[in-house]
Amino acid sequence: MTSTSTIAVPIHHQSPVPLYAALVGTFFLRMGGGIMGILIGLYLAAKDTEMNGPGGNLSYVIPATLVGIITASFFITELSGSFIAGNLIDRNGPKRYMIFGPLFGAVAVFITALLHLRGSSPPSQFILFMALLFATRLLEGAAGATTNPAALSYIAAYTSGDAKLRSRISGYFEIATLIGAALGFVFGGQLWKWFIDNHHGGQNAFLVDAAIYGLSALIFLVGVRNIESKGKVKRTEAPDLKQYVSLISSPRLRELVPAWLAISALLGVLFNHATFQLSNGSSRAGSEFAGGITLPYPGQTLSHAFNGGQIGLVFGLYAAAFGVGIVLWTLVIPRMRKSTIMMISAFGVLVSSLLIAAINHTALDGSNPLLYVLIPLMLIAVMVESGFTPAALVYLSDISEAHAENRGMVMGLYSFLLGFGQLLGSVIAGPFADRASIDGLLLFMSILGIISAISVTLLRKDELAHPADLKPKNVAASGVSEAAAAD
Repeated sequence: MTSTSTIAVPIHHQSPVPLYAALVGTFFLRMGGGIMGILIGLYLAAKDTEMNGPGGNLSYVIPATLVGIITASFFITELSGSFIAGNLIDRNGPKRYMIFGPLFGAVAVFITALLHLRGSSPPSQFILFMALLFATRLLEGAAGATTNPAALSYIAAYTSGDAKLRSRISGYFEIATLIGAALGFVFGGQLWKWFIDNHHGGQNAFLVDAAIYGLSALIFLVGVRNIESKGKVKRTEAPDLKQYVSLISSPRLRELVPAWLAISALLGVLFNHATFQLSNGSSRAGSEFAGGITLPYPGQTLSHAFNGGQIGLVFGLYAAAFGVGIVLWTLVIPRMRKSTIMMISAFGVLVSSLLIAAINHTALDGSNPLLYVLIPLMLIAVMVESGFTPAALVYLSDISEAHAENRGMVMGLYSFLLGFGQLLGSVIAGPFADRASIDGLLLFMSILGIISAISVTLLRKDELAHPADLKPKNVAASGVSEAAAAD
């Protein structure tokens, strides 16, 4: 089948409003995902407490492995849908798929708000509840699968030919994605606490999240316009799975993929397991294991020690450090090798994991002077590790220049790797958390940092040996105009 897609030439003379609308819309999309992420963890922790408390008839503890599977189901559709969405974007343009994404999210969150489970519910109802929760997470994953490749394809086309603008906007995109998600955790935790404290039922917080997704769709609809182009690129054949696999297996991407998967898995640990492991199963501060959702882990002061509002503040602090780090890295990225930045960031992961482990075995007392040393050092390490994703994103955008006719497919790799990595991280981290709670997660995070460092070492070695070779091999490029190929 013959298809035609419009590939933009450099359009810096056009108004930047649509570009920033894409960033703002992405911010609210990821904020909606972050809110859902913490609400799911808090909701499951609360239900587990209720079912095993007075009046409950389910002598059952929800294990971290099951929590990981439920939360990670989001990424099944995000990674599988990114391939389909990337192809459709190349054929039909990005705007409509930016809008579809948050609409999927809004529907999924609204359905979640309608689900109910009481402590006295029979096992069959518990199984049905979990199955439906799994299904809504699959639907919400379609939001990222459609919107992320569309927004990235739009940004890559817009910044074609301008390395400084691309580095800056790539950094802003990472801020919109990661900080949006982290602030969603902050806002979600406060929403949960507010609804519980005012006796409205924490589950009603999901309705507010549906409105956040709706706002994202509105911004994409009103603020983003189709990119004007001076020419078209014709594709003689629709891309297929073989072409997609060929792209991933090209030398540069083959060496980047393990590192990116490891860093994405790290995000899966943070956003999909940390809430459950930190939560005490209550909206208010109480004893260290007030929720009684798992056996105590002696010496681990972070394990099941916080309420929803406090967890939100923890993620807010982490988000602030990550955001500052990204802003600083965007100033450096145009002046350094991307592989160098990714290598430094991988070591930042190892250092931050060790520092969090030290905090986890330190008394959480405001008068403890050691905390005033460990926490600032940990935040600096988080700033260091934040450079990986913007550097990798710029690297991927550079590769997309050699494949302008398949730009949506190339940039769809971002969602694929982000989703697949978080899926793997969320599932694999479950047994680590069941075995040793926070310490188990930190051990797994350290392993991920080591994998990332090794992968980037191989990438850097190849990059230094072949500095001009950024074009993936064996990927069809039929019909690409000379102008597009020269970008």
